[in-house]
Amino acid sequence: MSDERVIAYPPQSPYSGEAMIARKVITGTSIVALLTVGLVTVVLDDSDPAQAASSCAAPAGVAAGPAPAGGVAGFDGEQMKNAAAIMKAASDLGLPVAAQLIGVQASIGESTLRVIDFGDGAGPDSRGLFQQRANGAWGSYEDRMDPHISATNFFKALQRVEGWDTLEPTIAIHRAQRNADPNHYTQFRAKATEIVKALGGEAAALVDPSGVCPGEGNQIVGDLAGKWVKALPDAVMTSGYGPRPAPPGTAGGVLANFHYGIDFSTPGQAGTILAITDMKIVKIRNLEGMFGTGVTGQTLDGKLTIGMYHMEAGSLKVKEGDTVAAGTPLGTEGATGNVSGRHLHMEFYAGALPNPMIPINATIDPTPILKEKGIL
Repeated sequence: MSDERVIAYPPQSPYSGEAMIARKVITGTSIVALLTVGLVTVVLDDSDPAQAASSCAAPAGVAAGPAPAGGVAGFDGEQMKNAAAIMKAASDLGLPVAAQLIGVQASIGESTLRVIDFGDGAGPDSRGLFQQRANGAWGSYEDRMDPHISATNFFKALQRVEGWDTLEPTIAIHRAQRNADPNHYTQFRAKATEIVKALGGEAAALVDPSGVCPGEGNQIVGDLAGKWVKALPDAVMTSGYGPRPAPPGTAGGVLANFHYGIDFSTPGQAGTILAITDMKIVKIRNLEGMFGTGVTGQTLDGKLTIGMYHMEAGSLKVKEGDTVAAGTPLGTEGATGNVSGRHLHMEFYAGALPNPMIPINATIDPTPILKEKGIL
């Protein structure tokens, strides 16, 4: 909601990056929806379809199609219709799919995508999809209860947030309409992505949680010569491989007493993270649980798989399937995921693995490899 407020929901799993949504039981007018063997067809109206961006730079006029078989878990036809109205409001303002994702994410966090006619103790006058308050900033009561108008007003506020499209989505939402917990909305990002993809049809099929609409991968970038380079030039190693207590402010669990990789940080500024050697990118992660944003690549000889995590949201420059040469920019050093500060975390695994992760796959110590290559 606008201004200071906390809504209590069950926490997300730190590994899956998926939110567990607590639905409120709300009575209200039913909406038009066709239910056939679990398939929800969302009907906005005959002439007002939701639109999903085919490019992150500009939206395209693509009608909202039916949700996939079984719908989106935890969301019914009414909620999907409201999400479609949010997406259309962003498109009508010429905003990209990144904004559509933020809008749906914000509304899940405020109202579970329902037009609710009540507030809470912190904001008793809050109303609608975005729990906007009666302070004059969000229009009349009727405006706040109208899905398209309330979404439009949310997006106009979002546009006034400097650099909204480069911020962590939860921070962008927080700055558009205040919440007592700036990180409250993070847990709803994965579900927002599912909904946007379900409603956006073919144009949204490749959208990922960062708001990136990737082009086709399988490109060869740079001159493949078998070299090894420093992944983060001018950085210092801040934590080695092996036993250590979990840093303050980070999750424990399997990470509590052992560091499964090696960390580097650039003093004073965020550095550009480079491909450490020639590799094929096999996994892209965008704001995904403990990993944050990053890439996983396999060396071209198939002997190693290397994960490089905690990059700045939205900074990735490569796609899954790309083959990149040593020194190719991959993204920007960041502080996404389970971190206590900005740095690059690298994990090494033996063999060619498609999606390695702790504790399922065993890591190996990168230190002797990097020393043998002359880059440590």
